[in-house]
Amino acid sequence: MGVVKCNYSKFSHGRQVFFDGENGETILPMYPVVVNDDFIGEAYNTTFWGTTETKTGGTLVAGLIDDAVNGVMGLGLDNTDEVQIAAMHFGDNLCLSMAQGLVFETRLAFHVLPTTGTEYVNAVFGLASAHNTTLDSIATNAWFRVVSTAQTALLWETDNGDTDDDDNDASTVLVAETYHVYRIDCTSTSAVKFYVDDVLVGTSDMSTTLSASEAKVQPYFNVSKAKSSANTGTGTMYIDYVKIFQSRS
Repeated sequence: MGVVKCNYSKFSHGRQVFFDGENGETILPMYPVVVNDDFIGEAYNTTFWGTTETKTGGTLVAGLIDDAVNGVMGLGLDNTDEVQIAAMHFGDNLCLSMAQGLVFETRLAFHVLPTTGTEYVNAVFGLASAHNTTLDSIATNAWFRVVSTAQTALLWETDNGDTDDDDNDASTVLVAETYHVYRIDCTSTSAVKFYVDDVLVGTSDMSTTLSASEAKVQPYFNVSKAKSSANTGTGTMYIDYVKIFQSRS
């Protein structure tokens, strides 16, 4: 007889959240502010999702994947020798706050793991302030990161506008076409927690000098090539869903 994994719930700061016992996916967050996008339909919701697409002659993946069961948004690069960025975010509308118990979750896979041509490819996903073509110049972030120089190694990073906490090993080996549930829990900015499939893989203190303005973020997904010549690397991210929730104040 097989093991039955039951759904479960947790309470945090007076809020209840229900989870899928199979993989830890959030089923229902009992929070005042909730964003839930499963990318179902003929087009993704451009009312609040914006994209940044940088290319010269190549073709980027930046849109819904045709006939993908459950709905999938794709972001990725081709092997054209040029600078390329495929990013998705809230168009720099920083309407979420890490200071209000913000929790970010996505189910995501790499259809093509970031590969190095003559220069490296970066992929990040999580929370960030305004978009910048140089990832390290984004003022505030709490995200997962994959670099093509070690394409199967998952990293987690934070930056509160003053202090970087970069290149931390999430002890997760990535495999192409394999989905994981990624969660970034900012319930306490002094202990921002990173989860993969409901397993805690890292904790960071972002509270020191984190101002109210620095705490403002947006969901952020980015696959990009280094700003250099001969950028023939590739990489494609498949996003199954995005769920975000926080307190009203």
